[in-house]
Amino acid sequence: MLFSHARKDSRERAKLNLDTSGDELLTSLTDGLECLSKGRAAVLFSGGLDSSLLTALARPFSELRLYTVGYPGSHDLEAGESGAKELGLPWEPILLDDDLLRNAIAYLRDQVGITDPVTISFEVPLYMVCTKVPEGVLLSGQGADELFGGYARYSSMSLAELGEARKADIQRLLFEGYLGEVRMAEGFGKMLVCPYLDLKVIEAGLSIPPQDLFGELGNKLPLRRIAQSKGLSAAKAPKKAAQYGSGVMKAMKRLAVAQGTDLGKWAAEVKG
Repeated sequence: MLFSHARKDSRERAKLNLDTSGDELLTSLTDGLECLSKGRAAVLFSGGLDSSLLTALARPFSELRLYTVGYPGSHDLEAGESGAKELGLPWEPILLDDDLLRNAIAYLRDQVGITDPVTISFEVPLYMVCTKVPEGVLLSGQGADELFGGYARYSSMSLAELGEARKADIQRLLFEGYLGEVRMAEGFGKMLVCPYLDLKVIEAGLSIPPQDLFGELGNKLPLRRIAQSKGLSAAKAPKKAAQYGSGVMKAMKRLAVAQGTDLGKWAAEVKG
């Protein structure tokens, strides 16, 4: 086996705190990464749990370079640089400024058709990576929060509600946001790879009972346990949404206030 912690003997499983569902999840994630086929790939890397784990698992299959998008001094740039050092992989920051942000927003609004400011803010890092990196393959952690209970709103739901919300959110992501991201990447000549949205990974993830998504390490427990078994400090990293970790939402609100208008109107009128 490529990964020793995927072995089926009970002693190894106990050592790594992985159960059968965790083994199946790890196997499905690993199988989904084989499509990288030893080529070069760019990782949308925030230094958080989802991107760090994907990077660690993808290393045998591809020559990876990690890219982190953010305003100078933002959380993600600091976490990205630290995480890349831990993984021993090349890392490059993609620095945002207000002009680049305006261009990104105008493109996402006018060319991709995204009008909601929060959704726009979330998609800015992907747009920036599409326009700045030479690699043709982009590796993204999209889908992990929906599949493994990563959003704060999940914590207030009953187990039954959480189970239904995960299914609904994954379905909506697959048929709305994800397709838009794939088309945007293709427009720049890139192939977007989202292993957490591989159908086998979704099947393995949804087979994990909602109550098993939370535990001693926090939310997204199945992913955190695998990350911990790989020795990743991101196993204990708190969730930081891309629009906040990158500084994008803060900048959008600042620019809207400077224009004397609300965020929605500003995003609808900003010029690239």
